[in-house]
This record gives sequence, C-alpha cells and structure tokens, in this order.
Amino acid sequence: MRIADAYGLKYKNPKVAESTVLYHLRRNGIRRRDAADHVRKVTEGMVDGWVERYDRGESLKDIAGQLVSPVTVWNHLKARRVVLRDKVLAQIKKVSKYERSAFHGDSVERAYLMGLRYGDLHVLRHGRAVRVRVTTTHPAMADLFEKVFSPFTHVARYPRAAGLVGFEWTLECDLDKSFAFLLAKPTIFELRLLSEKEKLAFLAGLFDAEGSIFLHQKMGRYNPEISFSNTDVALLEFVHATMESIGFKTKLVWREQAFDRRGISGPSTQGRVILWRFESVQRLLSLLPLRHGEKVAKRALVMRMEYRGSSATNLSISQEWDSLIRSIREARDHFVKSARRSITHSMRQGISVR
Repeated sequence: MRIADAYGLKYKNPKVAESTVLYHLRRNGIRRRDAADHVRKVTEGMVDGWVERYDRGESLKDIAGQLVSPVTVWNHLKARRVVLRDKVLAQIKKVSKYERSAFHGDSVERAYLMGLRYGDLHVLRHGRAVRVRVTTTHPAMADLFEKVFSPFTHVARYPRAAGLVGFEWTLECDLDKSFAFLLAKPTIFELRLLSEKEKLAFLAGLFDAEGSIFLHQKMGRYNPEISFSNTDVALLEFVHATMESIGFKTKLVWREQAFDRRGISGPSTQGRVILWRFESVQRLLSLLPLRHGEKVAKRALVMRMEYRGSSATNLSISQEWDSLIRSIREARDHFVKSARRSITHSMRQGISVR
C-alpha cells in the first residue's frame, strides 16, 4: 500500500491499488515477504539496543525504522518486561517543544487564577493541554501573565492588529492538564463555598483584570475610590455581597452602554461595584494580594495618603499620582507602537507574526 501511495496509484478502493502492486511484483519474479521474516531476523543484541533507546525516550516508530514494524519492537520490549509509556503521552513528549509542569499552587493561588480568568483570560482545550491567552495594550498585564504562568511552561508573545486600539500584544501558553480548572468559569455557587482568604484572592485576581483605582479631588480633599467593572450580573452581585459580608459598604450601579462602541455593536449593560469611603478603600487594598504592576503602584500611593491629613501631604501624593498616570500612559503607548513596529518589520521580511 505504501508503494502504491508513493507512485500515486489512485483507485476507488485502496485494496485495488495494493493488488495492482502485488500483481506487478509477481509478474517480475519478486516474491512477497513472509510475514514472519522480520521477526526471525531480530537478535538479542538488537533488542538490547531497543531497550536502551526506549529508555532514552525514543518512540517505537523511531526505533523500528525501516527494518521492522513498531509492533515487533513493542512485543520484544514487553517480553523483556520493560515498563511501556502511555502511547499518547509519549507522542506528546515527542512533539512538545517546551516542557510543561503540573500546577503546584495551593487553594489561594487557584482562587486568584480563577479571578484572573473571570476577567481577562481566554482559556480553551488544545489537545491534552490547556491553552491560556490574553490580549493587552498594557505591559504590566503582559508582565503579570508571564510572571504567573512562566514557572509552568513557555509563554509566547506576538503582536496583532486590533480594531479598537490599532495594535496590541497577545500572550499565549499551553499548560499541563492539571490547569483544567481554568477551562470553565466557576459558578457563583462554587464561589460562595470559598473561604474568606480564598474569596479575597479571587477578588484580587478579578481586580487585577477588571478593577480600577481612582483619585478624586473634592472640596480641597483628595479621596481614593476603587471599582470592579463587568457585564456579568451574577458576578457583580457576588462581588457586592462578598464585600458587604466582610464589612465594606459598597454601591452596585448599572448603565446602558452605547449601541456602537468603537467597532463593537449591540446592546450591553455594564455594572460597577464601587467602594469610595477613604478608610474602607485603604483597608480593602491592604487585604487584596494584587500583582498587576500598575495597580500595585497606585495602591502604594493611596496607602500613604492621610484621611483628613494636611493638604501639603496629600497634595504631594496627588502630584506623584499624576506622574504615575503619565508614565502608565507612556508605557502603554510605547507597548502599542512596539507591536506596530514588529508587525511592520515582519511584513517587510515576509514573515508571519503568528
């Protein structure tokens, strides 16, 4: 059949092609091999070599080569009582370019990742792996993604054109199957079963993805405010109820978004859970284990502010805040421009960026 394929013999039935090749072989005096010929040619020395190569991680097909069939190798290794690898896992190991390690975090780390997944992460099954992807214009988010997942696998980064912002970066990795808990968003019932520490970790992950920290000036005073934004009604109601249960007075508000939103069309309602009381904002920020670089920097400034403190102290911090916001915008713009330059360079070189 392989000979028929090599010569491009096309018939309605593959067996007809095989029979055609056999006919011409017999016509030219070429005897068909005995099905057991290759078995009789195997020596103990050959099997010793097969065992060594198999222990080094080679596949049955590679070991067999053109001399024997992979089944023959398998039978001899089995007779030697060699512990055989799972066929699928062996194939994955053979074709995988980068090694993946299993999730080894605790329940708090797991809760943080679920919060991050609820916000910005796109997760799908890719063969036996769990593929996780994020697209962003903020270098801090890209750094967070790499910091979280690079201990477990290789993280790829590539630029792409985007309708809303022009250009952006996508980061992607294939994780071990032990990350399957990220495939589906946890239900609200499952979130309610988390411990208080796990709920705070979940809120931190969600806040790193969807949260915002503001600084308002009112009547000569500077007041911080934080909010969670999302279009998922059940999620925001859970956030609101959780915050209330641990002693924070929050407000849940909804507003209809414009029908046409910079390339996105359709009705949509966005909700926000808002916390605005000065001491409450500081206390919540001290409890949330945030990792997003921009939000960590904003939190540091808010934690230095004084409630009803001197105008000079808070004025100085507000100036640092303005400087931080400018640096965040500059970093974002540079990040977007680097994506554009990368795509432009690849197009000139005739290279696909993905």
